Amino acid sequence: MSNTIEDNKALVRRYVQAVIDGDMDTFEALQHPDVKWWTLTRGDMSREAFNTAVRSGLLSADKRSVVITGLTAEGDRVAYEAQGEMVFADRVYRNSYHNLLVIRDGLIVEGREYMDTKASTEARLA
Repeated sequence: MSNTIEDNKALVRRYVQAVIDGDMDTFEALQHPDVKWWTLTRGDMSREAFNTAVRSGLLSADKRSVVITGLTAEGDRVAYEAQGEMVFADRVYRNSYHNLLVIRDGLIVEGREYMDTKASTEARLA
């Protein structure tokens, strides 16, 4: 089954909404079982390690906001830019992201996450 570019963009919007909603069931359901993740701050990550990091980090926030500011798709690749704000009991974490997701047969098979490393480092030090 081949998805259209619009299908792939819609999947990315569902993925981001799952983060906002804290909906790990949907977040994980959109990923292929063998998805490969890479983040600027952690390098290569397995599906399990990435989802654990999301669950313990971003999804532990009291309030989450992610605003997609740009979305570009070609073939099976969707790149999106976003502004994120996560409100925790002791701090507010804001960062800018540029992510690339590769989608095949309606599932994310590869994800690459780029972010402002200064904001990420400062959040860990706070």
